[in-house]
Amino acid sequence: MDAAPGFAVPSSSRRLRARRMADQLLALLERQIDEGRIKPGERLAPERELAAQFGASRNVVRAALAELHKAGKITRRVGHGTVVVAPAEAPRVRAPLQLLDASPVELLEFRLAMEPGLAEAIILNARESDLQAIKACVEAGDAASQWEEWEHWDRAFHKQIIAATHNRLAIGVYDAVIAVRHERPWLKLKQGHTDPVRWRQYQEDHRRIAEAVLARDAAATSEAIRAHLLAVRAKMLGQ
Repeated sequence: MDAAPGFAVPSSSRRLRARRMADQLLALLERQIDEGRIKPGERLAPERELAAQFGASRNVVRAALAELHKAGKITRRVGHGTVVVAPAEAPRVRAPLQLLDASPVELLEFRLAMEPGLAEAIILNARESDLQAIKACVEAGDAASQWEEWEHWDRAFHKQIIAATHNRLAIGVYDAVIAVRHERPWLKLKQGHTDPVRWRQYQEDHRRIAEAVLARDAAATSEAIRAHLLAVRAKMLGQ
């Protein structure tokens, strides 16, 4: 909305509004690409057309496209326009030890060391689209009513928290952790200790984590993640 005559909009307010609009446009384009509505090889509309379509300035459009390019979703070349690229196949993690042989105790020890320490990166790097995705995972978890749904939204929530770091090393390492966490022996152990009451308690933990992230409070985020993992360890391993 334009400022009323005689009143100047502070430059900081304009920048904040532009950043929010860029985040919203980025989230929309990412969703269209991820859901296949814009397919690999297809060209996006020119900046001028995108600006007119979404009611944004070309600077806002340019900022959103720059983030898409950083994320590897598009390629931009003079004379060729902006083209959606096929997602790169995620490299398989190879290590001297057999990760899938790790025990639940080893897994939880590693997660306790890793995840709370990523709180600052989460707070510094999380985009508006990340915050909304984290919030959506909590809301979907509230509606879950059986074990398969609990497991799906628990996994989605923790992956989204780590994805908010936008740190490729952290995301890659966590993907390897997820591979261990969701092997069948681990799932059986978890399933045996999860019921509607326990799921509601986990959801309260998730909500506290999400609220800390939404408030952009790194210390509270770290503490909430640690408290959640300690509760999981105590319940599942009797420690």
